[in-house]
Amino acid sequence: PKYVVLRTPLIDKLELVGAALSAAGKADSLRVMSGFRTPAYNARGVRPGGGRAADSRHMYGDASDIFVDADGDGRMDDLDGDGRVTVDDARWLAGLIEGVEAAHPDLLGGLSAYPATSAHGPFVHTDVRGRAARW
Repeated sequence: PKYVVLRTPLIDKLELVGAALSAAGKADSLRVMSGFRTPAYNARGVRPGGGRAADSRHMYGDASDIFVDADGDGRMDDLDGDGRVTVDDARWLAGLIEGVEAAHPDLLGGLSAYPATSAHGPFVHTDVRGRAARW
């Protein structure tokens, strides 16, 4: 069966992050690299080196892996202004998200910046699990 699970607080959080990005003069939108994952799909990435948690928040519809791509090249933009796209740009975005969480504690959740791999550029995981989790 095909289905999707999506919790509305996640949509609220992503909208607020987008507004904060716009207010910072960075971009008017976000790209979602990974949103809801079925348990079967998630399980394929749970193994040593697989990178997915067995109890991933993505399976609950309250997590997204996101990046900013205002220039449309499919990769994270240079958000910190150093002329390069690195995990520091994901950290910049994570800092912006922490500001959104501080202003909206009902949207508190997991947050982590990830570096680029051969398959994708840097990105940020954010969720609305109801408590702060950082890794």
